[in-house]
This record gives sequence, structure tokens and C-alpha cells, in this order.
Amino acid sequence: MKQRIRQSIAGFAVAGAAALVAGAAAAETVGFATLPPGAINNVQAQVIAKVAQSNSDLKIRVIPYRGGGAVAGAVNTKRAEIGISDIVEMTDASTGGGQFKGRAMPNLRIAFRVLAFPLGIFVRKDSPIQTVAQLRGKRFATEWTAFPNSIPLSNGIMATGGISLQDVKGVPTANIIRGANDFKAGKTDAFIFAVGAPKVAEVNSAVGGIRILPIANTPDALKAVKSVRADYFLITLPARMPFVGVVKPTTVMASDLIIYVGAHVKDETVHAFVKAVHNRKDALVKGHPSFRAHSPKLMAKQFTVAKYHPGAIRFYKEIGIWKDK
Repeated sequence: MKQRIRQSIAGFAVAGAAALVAGAAAAETVGFATLPPGAINNVQAQVIAKVAQSNSDLKIRVIPYRGGGAVAGAVNTKRAEIGISDIVEMTDASTGGGQFKGRAMPNLRIAFRVLAFPLGIFVRKDSPIQTVAQLRGKRFATEWTAFPNSIPLSNGIMATGGISLQDVKGVPTANIIRGANDFKAGKTDAFIFAVGAPKVAEVNSAVGGIRILPIANTPDALKAVKSVRADYFLITLPARMPFVGVVKPTTVMASDLIIYVGAHVKDETVHAFVKAVHNRKDALVKGHPSFRAHSPKLMAKQFTVAKYHPGAIRFYKEIGIWKDK
């Protein structure tokens, strides 16, 4: 009898230990690196994290960093598991291209494509600047020490007007938040930012109104943006979209917003993360209207250079949207 009791107690102990181990695994915490508050990527990361947590056993901690390079560095060096960026910055970081020359971050892998990410250059509502070409000689943010991705982004838009950052009166800045603050303080004549970002609304209120500089929707304009980065493209924003500074259908430059993960992250973790977000568009849109542009069918969109994480590929094959090159 005593022996059976001891065996039962031992069994309960083993079962309890197993439950604790299972619980620890189920409560896995991962870090999601993103840009600072005010940037639209910060809001989007918060929304994605909430949706993923609500539909999986993952606990996701959103961690803001000063710029995209710091976000990529955190994921590359295993200080975070997840990052957010446009495909061009992620590709430059992973290959050591562009502003990442000499400091490649080879441990970055795509988890999923989120949406077409519209960007624009904004001026004051009463500014005499009406076109991108008229930015020549005007004060504009340069250097971008903490957010080098703004260099190709700025040059991509400016190329449609036949100019580049070499043609403006440079005002050194660190990142997009600082650049927007410099514009708000009257230090620059225009600023670049993601369409729909909270910071854009803040600046709009502070200066009495802003408007976006349009791009011509022509083959020449498309060729110009692609001359800076092949993955850039043009999209036309409809007037019905509630974006500050966009008062009529307007063509702007865009890049694909992607979520990436570290090569060190377990396949099971990435699989669970991607699965939790897939087909949750309604929940994403509820968190922020920018996700109206999200398409679950395009989550596995493939790019020229950047590669997907095996855990993500496994999920896309399971649901039949992965196409081998």
C-alpha cells in the first residue's frame, strides 16, 4: 500500500514537472524590435504583436529602437527575435549594401510581407513648393545617422523630380522623428515620412496644415524610383483614405513593408507567429487603418535577394501559397 502511494506521489510529481515544462514552453517570450513612438512602424508592430498574442501562446514584447539599423542589429545579434522594416532596408542590412556597407547582418530572414508601404515628402499647406523638383536648394534633412534608410527613400522620391539629396541644402539629422521635429521647428522646408503615421498628424496640427508632394504616375517616374532601388514602386492613394496631407488621389512612392526574424529563432516559433497573424486582417485593421492594404495571399511574396525563414516557408507550404523559385 505504501509503495503504491509512493508511486502515485512520484507520478504526480513527474506529471507536475511536465506541466511546468509545457507551460514554460507555451509562455515563450519573444522581443519585437521597432522604431520609436511616433513612427507608423511602432504602431504597426504593436498591432501585429497584439494579434499574434491573441491567437497563439507567444508573449511578444515590443522594444523601440532609435532607427532601422538598430532594429536590424538587435535581431541580427539575438537581442530580439522579430523586426519590422521595408524590404529595401532589410535587404541592404542582410547583404551589407547601401548604408550598411562593411557591416552586413546575415542572420535576417523574412517572416511575412505586410503591405505596400506609402511614403511621401510633406511641406506646409501654404508653402510655395508644389513639386518634388522644386525642392532643389531647399532645406531638407540629410546624413540620417540613426536611420540610414531615409537616404535611399529620399533619393527615390526626389529622383522623380530629377534631383537627389545632393541638390538640397542639407540639415543634418539622426532619424525620422528628429527630422519631423526639425520641420515642425522651422529648420527645414520639407520632411519625409510614412503616409498615415501618428507623427505626421502631430506635425500637421503644430504647423497649421501640411500637404504631400505628388509624383507623376508615369513610366518615367517609375523608372526613376527603380533606378535608386529596384524594389521601389508607385501607388496611387485614393482621396477616401483618411490620410493627413492627402486631399485628392495622389501617386506616391512605396516599398513593401515586411516583418523579419532572426535565423536563430526556432522554426516552431516562427511557424506559430506567422500562423497567428494569417487571415486576421479584420483584427489588424481594427488596430490601425493602414492594414486595409494587407493581403493574406501576398504574405509569402518573394523578393530578389532576401530569403524567408524555414518556419515561415513551412506554414506557407501547408496553406498552399508558397511557390518555389
